[in-house]
This record gives sequence, structure tokens and C-alpha cells, in this order.
Amino acid sequence: MKIKAIYWELLLEIKAIYKTIDCNRESILISPELKAHKSLSTSLPLDSIAIIRFNPTLLHSNEFYEIGFADVFPKKVKKIFSLYLGYFIVNRAAEIPFTCVHIAQTIDGKIATPTGKSKWIGNQENLIHSHRIRALVDAILIGGNTFRIDKPQLNVRLVKGENPIKVIVANSTLALETLSTGKTLLMSSTDLDYGDLPEETEVIVVKNKAGWIDSKNLLMELKKKGIHSVLIEGGSQTIRKFIEENTLSRIEFHIAPLLFGSGLNGIELEEINELSGAIHLKNPTYFKIGNAMMTVSNL
Repeated sequence: MKIKAIYWELLLEIKAIYKTIDCNRESILISPELKAHKSLSTSLPLDSIAIIRFNPTLLHSNEFYEIGFADVFPKKVKKIFSLYLGYFIVNRAAEIPFTCVHIAQTIDGKIATPTGKSKWIGNQENLIHSHRIRALVDAILIGGNTFRIDKPQLNVRLVKGENPIKVIVANSTLALETLSTGKTLLMSSTDLDYGDLPEETEVIVVKNKAGWIDSKNLLMELKKKGIHSVLIEGGSQTIRKFIEENTLSRIEFHIAPLLFGSGLNGIELEEINELSGAIHLKNPTYFKIGNAMMTVSNL
């Protein structure tokens, strides 16, 4: 999905305003010039073309806010809002942060060839989309193996916006020479000795279950740090834990027009024998991303 600069600027403006808003009494108005500002209004004024209202008693992101549109509001921006607002307009009173997984895969569900080749299954528009998510969420999370193998930068490079906080989950020490600058949280079930840590880097010990980091406890620790939305970028075992422990809010599949026939699965869960054991995705929506299709669903 291509987005004009003025529309992206509006999203960043709404994000900045939302960080400071009192959801119990304030709303966000959007002017005909596509500028956002706070308001005490609960209805759409004549000099505005949209209003974002909040209901702090409802914790689920789909119910927490609603948008009232004037007839002249651009349809293109409505579609942009339907995809992107939910990454950062989340109820800050929720027990744990909003969590999202974005997976680029082939039509037959593969994220890499048997030899691990995966760049790039998703197209350029999908890559830009993933950087938009990074610019909108508070933090980006990966497992230790993903950091060791891929050495990702975990920052925003393809769009305008702030870099998210980096969260790396690992129960053994990591070589941090390739760690990019910026605030980083190293999450572990034990107090690992890293010696001299890079600037803005902190080790956090998370309550565990039989040596495994519990995802809910991990998210509650992130909440203490003022993190309210998290993009989980892998790997597959990390994603699996969030799904199985019911701590994943949203999942996206970028489905590339490719067939591998073999390779690595994006998601590996326990085997089920009956359809009743399947995980049902809620409220799926579909977006065309270049020559591919993306599904976005709640869990």
C-alpha cells in the first residue's frame, strides 16, 4: 500500500498527540488540511472532518477507540487508518502491551528455502510496510537466535519516524558488537553477566517457567518501562510462544505469489488432529501490497 507523505505525516502527528492525551476526557480531531489536534469535543464539529474518540473502560484495541468521519473524508485515508492506527492507539491501562507479528511467506506457507534463503520473499512495498510498523510501535522484539544469525538493525530506515526500543530475548549471552545504537532491553530468565554494556542497554531478568521465559511476565516487564505496543519479528520459536501462551494480539501474513514446495514454515505449533483444535483468527481484513496480498487478523 503506497501512502502519500501528507498521510504518513498525519499518522505520526496522531501518534505524537496520543502519547499525551487524557483518554477519559479528550479526543483527537482532524481538520480539512489533514492536521490533528486535541479536543474536549465528543461529537464531530463542523470545522473538522474526523474525530477519534476513546472508551477507556474497554481494553481491546478494536473497541477502545472509534472514528467518526465526515462525508468528505478521503476514502484512501480511511483505509490507511484501518490498517495503521491500531499499532499505536492501544489502551494504556491494559495489563500487557499490544503485540503484533508480521510474517512474509509464500502461498504454501514457507518463510525460507531449506537452506535458509529468505531475502526477499516479501516485495518492496511489504518491506516499507514493516518499517512503518516499526515507526509506529514502542518496541520491536526478537529472539536471541534471530539476533545471532540475522544481525538485524531493528531500526527505521525506509520511512520517516522514530526508532523503536529494541527487545532481545535470550537465555545466554549475546555478542553485541553488531548491536545498533539506541535503547535496548536484553530479556533473560537468569541474570546474565555482560560486563560492560553498550550505552542505553539494560539487562532485565524475567520470571520463568522451568527455564523458559514466560511471555506474559516478559510483557508485564515491558509495560513497566512504558512500552504499550510491540512488534515481534521472530524467530519462529519466539512467535510460537506468544501464540501458545495467548499473548499475541494481531497477526499479519504477507502472502507472496511464490511456491517453494519445501522449506521453513513461518509458524510451528503442536500437531492437531481435529479441526476443533485449530486457532481461529478473528476479524480478518485484506490489503493489496504491490503484487501480493496481506491478511490482518486478531487473536
